[in-house]
Amino acid sequence: MSPLRKRMIEDMQLRNLSKSTQRAYLHYIIGLARFYQTSPENLSLEELREYQLYLVNERRYSAESVNHFAISAKFLYTITLETPWPDDALPRCRVPYRLPVVLSVIE
Repeated sequence: MSPLRKRMIEDMQLRNLSKSTQRAYLHYIIGLARFYQTSPENLSLEELREYQLYLVNERRYSAESVNHFAISAKFLYTITLETPWPDDALPRCRVPYRLPVVLSVIE
């Protein structure tokens, strides 16, 4: 286990994040590292944005999944790496609002 991953896990435990949240955050950060074949601490914001576009266009991830990646990256860079993070660093996808099915009186 890399020192960065170990530190990120410790930061998540200190913030009492659930195990499923920890697994999800690590899933997205590991995917980012594998995509660029380097440690995420060496990547620029532009490379993060390119990876986000890859998730949307190539992998066809849902808006929720792309937003989870953005949140995971923000946690890594602001909490674990303690680097400045502009509010508009990674734009969030608009999640489509699904209207509930309303049954008629007859149904």
